[in-house]
Amino acid sequence: MGLSIGGGILAALVLYVGRTMNLRELLAGMRPLWLAAAVLCIPFSECVDALIFYGMGRSLGCPVRLSGCFDATCIGEFYYKLGPAGAPVQLKLMYDAGMPATDTASIYTWKAVANTMVYTCYAVAALAYELLGRRESLGAAVAGAAALIALYLFLCGLALFTAVRPEPIQRLIRRILTFLSRHWRVMAKPGMVDKGMAKVEEFCGQLRALKDNRRMFLGLYAGMFAELTALFSVPYFLYRGLGLTGCSFWELVLLQCLVMVLSRIILLPGNAGGAEGSFYLFMAPVFGQHLAVGMVLWRFATFLEVILLGGLWSVVRFAKRSAVRHHLQGGEACE
Repeated sequence: MGLSIGGGILAALVLYVGRTMNLRELLAGMRPLWLAAAVLCIPFSECVDALIFYGMGRSLGCPVRLSGCFDATCIGEFYYKLGPAGAPVQLKLMYDAGMPATDTASIYTWKAVANTMVYTCYAVAALAYELLGRRESLGAAVAGAAALIALYLFLCGLALFTAVRPEPIQRLIRRILTFLSRHWRVMAKPGMVDKGMAKVEEFCGQLRALKDNRRMFLGLYAGMFAELTALFSVPYFLYRGLGLTGCSFWELVLLQCLVMVLSRIILLPGNAGGAEGSFYLFMAPVFGQHLAVGMVLWRFATFLEVILLGGLWSVVRFAKRSAVRHHLQGGEACE
């Protein structure tokens, strides 16, 4: 349903642009190099994401494969855009890349914490810019963004508390597992609670081990900053690509952060509907009469491009694995 809504909105915007704008003048004013930079933001951010997975896996001593990390990033992001299957698919691909189950869970958790913390720092700066720099009033959109930022801060604190003082969380999980053992036949088997708690303790221990690895954390947060900056800079390159000037790089990066924060309220694949509405709220004063075409290009870059890259990577990897399997089968037949 989300994809249908998103596709319908994009189609309507394309028709609107075609009917209301002089396409010759629009094309004449475009700057291809800036538009190419906007297109490259997504593959750059996904490359950084894959390298983060690879670096964290190597820091834990996992026999991780770089190609498998690109699988986790490209194919995982593809499924994230399609719906809620993104997280389990990405976890499975991380496991296939050479990260054991508990390592996968701890790496995924710390990466999510780093993402949320950098995202929150950006969002707080964007909110301050909106209220103090642009002198905007605390309307419904800005208030909604502020509420989500507060939620992000709470989640960061919870994850850090789990890493620094895991005992209260472990006690809570033991109570939950004990309750399940009394009401769920699968958990009622002897030793299931202790087995589950052993995995929890292993997971908490790996969280502490990662927490104490300062070099890894420096790389993690630097990489996450580069990844999010690339994602948030797409509107700036589109803005310059349409021949517009007047707004700085960091102004548009901060506005894009607010767009992304607010659009997450809409729980549909690709934030269909919410993304377009948030872009309209915050970017209308910036893009002016080019708002519709800017929105079309932005959604192509941040939504459809991710799906196309993930789909293409999936096809290439499937073809490569099929070729290797066919070669091995052919060798066995010759023997």
